[in-house]
Amino acid sequence: MSELQAPIGDIVAEFKRAMRRLAATVTIISTADKSGARHGMTATAVNSVSTDPPSLLVCINHSASIHSPLTSGKHFCVNVLTTEHEDLVSAFSGRLTGSDRFKVGRWYNDAVTDSPYLENAQCNLFCEVDSIVSAGTHSIVIGKVVAVRVAEGIAPLIYTDGKLSASQPLQTGNVRLDANISAITQFLPDDLRAFNLKNPLIDIHLEEKISTSVVDSVASGVADVGIMIDGKVSTQQAAVDVFPYRQDELVLAVPYEHALAERSSVRFVETLEYDYVDMHPGSQISHQLSRAAVEAGMRLRCRTQVKSYDALCMMVQAGHGIGILPRRVAQSMARALKIKIVAIDEPWASRTLAICVRSYEGLSLPAKRLVDHLRQQYEAHATLDGV
Repeated sequence: MSELQAPIGDIVAEFKRAMRRLAATVTIISTADKSGARHGMTATAVNSVSTDPPSLLVCINHSASIHSPLTSGKHFCVNVLTTEHEDLVSAFSGRLTGSDRFKVGRWYNDAVTDSPYLENAQCNLFCEVDSIVSAGTHSIVIGKVVAVRVAEGIAPLIYTDGKLSASQPLQTGNVRLDANISAITQFLPDDLRAFNLKNPLIDIHLEEKISTSVVDSVASGVADVGIMIDGKVSTQQAAVDVFPYRQDELVLAVPYEHALAERSSVRFVETLEYDYVDMHPGSQISHQLSRAAVEAGMRLRCRTQVKSYDALCMMVQAGHGIGILPRRVAQSMARALKIKIVAIDEPWASRTLAICVRSYEGLSLPAKRLVDHLRQQYEAHATLDGV
């Protein structure tokens, strides 16, 4: 051994330390085997080889679950992640296995190569396996690039010294969000949790308001973003930008022993002979019920008005009347209380919740990021629901 050489153990340890200082863009390598099963893993060992022909290489450990399907297959895709994809890194690095990894993010299969690809990646590079070289514990797979998808803007997710970072300062700031009770009790808890995981430096200040007040706050600049029942934008507020957010359904909650308890569905007019527990004056549901009763030429027999859905359900259980509320909330309450849920056979029972802003283009970057995130939730659920 020469004086310049060190023990192999020391070299390996120092090599690992040195590589932690080599910043690299995080990608997900994805492929499908002959049966159509999807396989994927996070990788930073990705480099271009040539532009003529366009080609790149990826290094895959022999022990990786993707190694066999990738090296025995014909195609793969390199999905370059953005700063909004931190959740995919852990999913594809061991937190999940097999096809379960593809439940995180929006994945589709390319029509030509059949390789799965991440829909909102920084870019997708579809490759045909050209050659494979074995090097120590890894296989170097050289792929001929056959197609490319590139998103606008550049915000790659970077891995260095064992940590994820960005090539530009991470977004910080505050967003004032006003929302109605239906959005807060059904959808925002999970949607804001997902947003906070991706944007830990952005603070969301959430306040509950009725739909009309939400629109007023956004139109006057008191709130940056609002979520309300669609259709609550008045003529005076026509300049407000509105985007669909989620669908919900109003249902009837009745006590176990009520005459309507065994019905699968009911027309609203059939309920008007019974006492009601209503939401507080000014709420969208209270307004809708009063209007529907007037249109039926009858009066809504309201004995009690409350400010929350849990209070409404508890009053229904106690026999103070029947009540109307969103299905998801009613289903959650029915698991704890002695109430039954009956569908309402009326067009107005199906509602659209909407996002409203004064001007999307005029939003701050943190607010725009929140709106983009919420709109993505609509697109994802619309796809699942077949909308």
